[in-house]
Amino acid sequence: MTEPLHPLLTRQLRRLGLDGVEAPAAAGWLALLERVSQAYSAGDQDRYLLLRSQEQTSGEMADLYAALQAERDLLETRVRERTAALRLSEGRLANLVSLSADWIWEQDANLRFTYFSDGLRIATGIDPATLIGRRRVATDEIDATPEAIANHLALVKARAPFRDFSYGLRRPDGSVCYIRVSGEPIFDAENRFQGYRGVGSDETQSTLAARHAQQLASLDSLTGLPNRNMFIAELELAIGRARRKGESFALCFIDLDRFKTINDSLGHAAGDVLLTTIGARLRGLLRDSDLVARLGGDEFVALLEGPADAAALSAVARKMLAAVSDPTVIDGRTLWLTGSCGIARFPDDGEDAAALLKNADAAMYQAKGEGKNTFRYYTAALAAQAAHAFALEADLRGAAERGELVLHYQPKIDLATGRLRGVEALVRWQHPTRGLLPPGDFIALAEESGLIVPIGRWVLDAACRQLRAWGDAGLDAPRCAVNLSARQFGSESLLDDVRDSLRHSALAADMLEVEITESLLMANPERANLTLDELHALGVHIAIDDFGTGYSSLAYLKRIPAHTVKLDRSFVSGLPADRDDAAITQAVIALSHSLSMQVVAEGVETDAQLDFLRRVGCDQAQGYLIGRPMPAEQLAKRLRAIGNLLEQAA
Repeated sequence: MTEPLHPLLTRQLRRLGLDGVEAPAAAGWLALLERVSQAYSAGDQDRYLLLRSQEQTSGEMADLYAALQAERDLLETRVRERTAALRLSEGRLANLVSLSADWIWEQDANLRFTYFSDGLRIATGIDPATLIGRRRVATDEIDATPEAIANHLALVKARAPFRDFSYGLRRPDGSVCYIRVSGEPIFDAENRFQGYRGVGSDETQSTLAARHAQQLASLDSLTGLPNRNMFIAELELAIGRARRKGESFALCFIDLDRFKTINDSLGHAAGDVLLTTIGARLRGLLRDSDLVARLGGDEFVALLEGPADAAALSAVARKMLAAVSDPTVIDGRTLWLTGSCGIARFPDDGEDAAALLKNADAAMYQAKGEGKNTFRYYTAALAAQAAHAFALEADLRGAAERGELVLHYQPKIDLATGRLRGVEALVRWQHPTRGLLPPGDFIALAEESGLIVPIGRWVLDAACRQLRAWGDAGLDAPRCAVNLSARQFGSESLLDDVRDSLRHSALAADMLEVEITESLLMANPERANLTLDELHALGVHIAIDDFGTGYSSLAYLKRIPAHTVKLDRSFVSGLPADRDDAAITQAVIALSHSLSMQVVAEGVETDAQLDFLRRVGCDQAQGYLIGRPMPAEQLAKRLRAIGNLLEQAA
């Protein structure tokens, strides 16, 4: 039996009505052959279509592969280029970071340091590895103001950016550096905080330079002590501390007595040495917690913090005055200086810096007015005195220009003949509301404020003009004496002022006499002698005032080109009963005559004094017994009366 036919063939035969066993008829056979032929044709067509589809698909796949290969090659090229550029950028950044004084830092979400560039080591000397894993630098390890620290911590807590947080940090070697950091918070895609990333900079040099400049602006350039601006700032801080703690403290205002005389006489260089010495003594005397400052000129101030009773403050004040009065040797010359101290306490004597300074200053002036070289506490009564002094000083400025100053003249007589031999010009102030004020009410104020120089210049000019006016009126004008203050005597303009006054009044120089105190001469004998020689060369007469109260050297006295010695009233007042005063008076007269000088006794008030002075050979006398200081018009009447008597006698 043959193999069974293929199912497809079997189905085709069945469709043709053939059974596949017996041979078909011719028509059936032809039909079968046609069907087979059609099947072959359909197969060929399917095979053809399949081959075409395969060829087309292969071509497309080849094109796609080629495109993908080209795209991959391009991507690889770009990756290589980008990688090279990134490596170049990383290298450049690494080089810049390594060369820069700045550094980069990073923190994680727990604010632990995770990275530092090496600039940190260069700036601070700190190994970055020792900080990795630490939660920032503790605030007690840094030097910054509490306000700056609090502001920085608030920004970090809020996960906000911060800029330029500056602070000081101690290096491992113990020195201090100053750095500035800025940071930016990092958040992920879900806005979760991941930490901080930032930069740090070394600003040690700029900080130290700024602090040095601030220090120079805050310190007195001469003594190195805090200046007025710095002291007031520290005083304000002390007031704030005392208020918070309910405590008190004291302010001591110290002014050097007679410093202006020494400074004008010895020169500013010697004055600077003296101020520096006194400042160092005061600083070394007090506690580290206390503050000593120089406010300017010869004014020092001490801030004594902490509670202290009057006894303790008095002890400190005495120590400071003792330090001031210790002798000081300058250029081989020993100088003795004293000081006056005023004390004000917070809060009793003032609740702000201005009030405390003003009241301590007022107390100092009271100490100075009560004899100097002492201290006084501020009292309510001083406020009125200080207000009076301040108002008086304001009024005194411009008093000469407003025509308020006047001269009174006190006569001096010849004891042998009783004739008028000279007058002393004494300034008075015709105050618009307080009336006529004597010198004692304003001369000390003028000395302290520096107004004495223009006032002294006015006195010189007014006296010379008055002498010329008397002469023009036909009166026999006497020689007129004018007192020179220490500041005026030390002024560079003194000789020009004298020349100008004589020239403007067309007055002979020997009609003018200048009086200089003995103590003023001895402050700087060499300089004083040069000035006196120039005055003498002009023809001006020279008198030594208050003789016997200072420490004159007789060897020096004989070199002074003086014409007159004025015996101080403190010796005249005891005459003739006091044996010591009588002996001193006779000795001064004998000494002066031996040096070809005349003697004028000051303060003669009794006939007994006058008789004694006449008996011991005193040349002239001046005092209330002879005549009180009087206006120019009144003295003119006396000169006129004397002239009439002389005419009648002739």
